[in-house]
Amino acid sequence: MSPFLDQFVHYITVLIFSGLLVWAAVTDLREFLIPNRISVAIVALYPAHVLASAQPVDWVGALIACGIVFAVGFALFALRITGGGDVKLLAATALWAGPELVTPFLLVTAVAGGVLALVKLGQLRSARARQGDSAQTSEPLKQNVPYGLAIVASGLFVAGKLIAG
Repeated sequence: MSPFLDQFVHYITVLIFSGLLVWAAVTDLREFLIPNRISVAIVALYPAHVLASAQPVDWVGALIACGIVFAVGFALFALRITGGGDVKLLAATALWAGPELVTPFLLVTAVAGGVLALVKLGQLRSARARQGDSAQTSEPLKQNVPYGLAIVASGLFVAGKLIAG
């Protein structure tokens, strides 16, 4: 392909990747569920990114990063610390981050997740304050947090880096 066509295809693949991430955020926010088809689509789109990117892509390193992120995520899932959809989305997005961006990707995900948890905690406290000190205050603080939003925010960071080169 011509360099112009390669660049166009690359931009389109990153745009589709970003759209899939937004779709994951919307479904996680609405249903606390990230459909498998989104993570599968993100992984299936990756070869187009590799072939069209103007920059060399370390796809072997990206597969290793994806595998490590999935293995650690699976352990967290087994311990009931995170959801399965979050693990799959995290691993699929780590594939796009590759070895060069996986550390900043995970760092941005952790920071965004912390902010998300604080917002959720603030909402819970605010709701309890409005209801007054009732029997509900003895309920556990464990609430569903749509952590996919943090993964998506970080994935969009990765998409921006890929477009910027």
